[in-house]
Formats: sequence, C-alpha cells, structure tokens
Amino acid sequence: MQFSLKNHRTLQIGVHCKQGYFDFVWFDELEQPQCYQASINDSDLKNRFLRHLKNQSQGKTFSLQFVASISAHLTWSKVLMLPQILNAQECHQQCKFVIEKELPIPLDELWFDYISTPLKQGFRLEITAIREASAQTYLQDFQPFKINVLDIVPHSILRAFQYLLNEQVRSENTLFLFQEDDYCLAICERSQQSQILQSHENLTVLYEQFTERFEGKLEQVFVYQIPSSHTPLPEHWHRVETDLPFIALGNALWQKDLHQQKVSS
Repeated sequence: MQFSLKNHRTLQIGVHCKQGYFDFVWFDELEQPQCYQASINDSDLKNRFLRHLKNQSQGKTFSLQFVASISAHLTWSKVLMLPQILNAQECHQQCKFVIEKELPIPLDELWFDYISTPLKQGFRLEITAIREASAQTYLQDFQPFKINVLDIVPHSILRAFQYLLNEQVRSENTLFLFQEDDYCLAICERSQQSQILQSHENLTVLYEQFTERFEGKLEQVFVYQIPSSHTPLPEHWHRVETDLPFIALGNALWQKDLHQQKVSS
C-alpha cells in the first residue's frame, strides 16, 4: 500500500480495534504523535483514512506499515538468560532452536518474534510465538487494513508507558497497571521473566492478586486508566495520562527502541 515520492519512507501506524472503533496512532516527520479514530462500520473507512493521511502530509506519500497487537494468553513465550550478546542472525537461530525443542507444532505453522536486551552481565532474549492460523483469524478483525506486524498487548502497553514517562523509569521491578472499560492488566518485567496478570476486577483487587501470585519487590507502581474508568488511587501509585489511544500508541512505537529487532519467520 503506498502513495509515491522522492523522499520515500515507511510510515508506521499503530492500530487497535475496540468497541466498534479503530484507533490509529503514528508519528509525523517531526516525530510528533498523531491520532485518528473511525467507526468499523464506515464503508469508506480505508479511503477516508488514507485521504486524511495525505492531507496531513501535504501531498507527500509513503509506504504504510500497520502494527497491531494480540492478547498474550493466545501466545507462547519464554525468556532466556544468555551469557553473551547475540546478533540478529544468532537470535533468530536461537529462537528456532528453542521453539522446535519446546513446542509440538511444526515451525512453518508458527509466527514468532523476539525482544533482545543487553544486560550488565549477559543478554536477555524473550521469545513469543503464535499459531499462524490463530493470528490470521484475529487479523480478520482489522479488515480492510492489512496488518504487517503483530505484537502482543503487554509489549505495546510497556512501550506506551515508557514513552509517556520519557523513558526515565526502569521497567524491571516496576509494576504497570492498565485499565480499559472491560478489563485490567498488570505487567512487571523481571530479569528472568515477564509477570503478567489480567482481570475483570478493579485495579486494587488486581494489585492484591498480583502480589499474592508473584514474588519479588515492587519499587514503583504506574497506572493508566481511560478517563471513563478513573478511580481514586493509593498515595504511592503514580497516574500516567494521555489524550492518545494507549494501545495504538504502543503499537506505533514498535521497534523504535534500539535493542528490539524483528526477523520475519
């Protein structure tokens, strides 16, 4: 999908579908976030959105890359702690080796991705895999848009928090609480694993469930609630606010950090 020009570039667009609407977020040439919302029942949705992009970019045109995310419970994941830093090709080979060893599903029936993080000592490799058939079924919800990258929701939420906090907060040992209309999500990155818990209860109940289920010190708690879900927070919790659609923002930020690299499987 592309519009054509001399200064050719790819415009990455985060898209999220919820409650009858598509949310879109992207970054303009000045790296400022822009957003757009449209009803999924709009028969001219795709053309209307493309016209909006063209008008906003003053006639400049680009290839478009759409990034969406899927619930983590539909995927398989594993975190490896390795003694040495791997390059992209070595990460890809390590992913294939681990997946073939641990999953009773042929590699060609899976999509997989990874996040690599150099540490003070060693290297953290987080692998995520999903059945291609499950992914394709989910992606039908995004018609008429073709999704080029499918991540998982916790990754997108963490990226949005880090962006809004100006990357001044270390993810490790920090609890991030996210609340939309119909569910809450708690995420904490530890060196050995990502701790994730989803609930339809309120944030206070989710926090209690999380601390009962998972061990480890929590140094800080950051919270995002959509405005209609705002509730009073405990004194030591920090509220994060934005007018941008949160998950679509996180999707738009895919691969904008230095260490994460994508390799098509």
